[in-house]
Amino acid sequence: MQKRIFANKFNLRTKGVVNLKLATSTGDYKFYVPSTKEIVENFKGSKFRYINLEQTKVSPEFFSNNDDYKKLAEDWGNAAKFAGIKYVVSHAPCLHNPVLAAFENHNDETYQANVRAIRRSIEICHILNIERIVVHACCSQDFTVDELYKYNKMFYGDILDLAEKYNITIMTENWDSHKYNFSTGKDLSDFIEYINHPLLAACWDTAHGNIDPTAREIGQYENIIAIGGKLKGLHISDNFGDCHHHSFPFAGIINFDSVMQGLSDVDYDGYFTFEASYTLLHQNNMPYQRWAWDYNGKTVTKLLNPSLDLKKKAVDLLYETGKYILETYDCFEE
Repeated sequence: MQKRIFANKFNLRTKGVVNLKLATSTGDYKFYVPSTKEIVENFKGSKFRYINLEQTKVSPEFFSNNDDYKKLAEDWGNAAKFAGIKYVVSHAPCLHNPVLAAFENHNDETYQANVRAIRRSIEICHILNIERIVVHACCSQDFTVDELYKYNKMFYGDILDLAEKYNITIMTENWDSHKYNFSTGKDLSDFIEYINHPLLAACWDTAHGNIDPTAREIGQYENIIAIGGKLKGLHISDNFGDCHHHSFPFAGIINFDSVMQGLSDVDYDGYFTFEASYTLLHQNNMPYQRWAWDYNGKTVTKLLNPSLDLKKKAVDLLYETGKYILETYDCFEE
């Protein structure tokens, strides 16, 4: 990506910006096909060329002590070659519920299993040449800020050595509730400064920043500015501020001028990565679900879910929406 100066038609204050490439997430086809390998293969012919590999689903491959994860990485690598896409970022397993026993016993079995799973996901990133991965901080509404910092200093300390070995950036992400003391740009920035490691950075999730009332009141722009140069990743989606509803931009209430101006003013140099799998809702998407309908004693499912082909068109529309946003700010790169 090459640096350039851009001027947008809204005459907002501008700085140097790195042109941005669009990426989307493997979650786009979750529920439509049974495995990550098949999900990736279905990006063949997609307008998207860059992909966020979601390793969020915990599976035996991540927890096992053998080399099964290497075979998993090989399968995912082959699927990417088949589809003609490139993995550019990843998301580790969502093992973000703190194991309180680890405060007293660092060798607690559950805690060590969680750490091993995260480390396996980093190993997979190394195999697939992925340079940045989101690893959620472990948060609890019962934690004080001191306890939050103490636990996560231990937790991130148990994976950063592997990040150093492979030169992979670990990105911590804002939560969707200020009750966790981890929902605003300043929360992320303060924590990263506390850990003080060159490979720990931030991922800003626009949806979480709109759900949490504290972060929403602060504003997307102000939160991004608070993170500043520590911002190395994005999760882009929209919602109405009430719940997790990973819609694409303009299907909710987030003002993306504020997002784009923030990215410009901090010289953001990562991917513009969608986490917007709700372009069309599958019946299993949470939190709202579509139920089957019974007619004359039989369950009718003809229109219960959109077809895979229709979903692919929706993913292409997601790409066009992102392209429109970036072109409007004169920072789109193929």
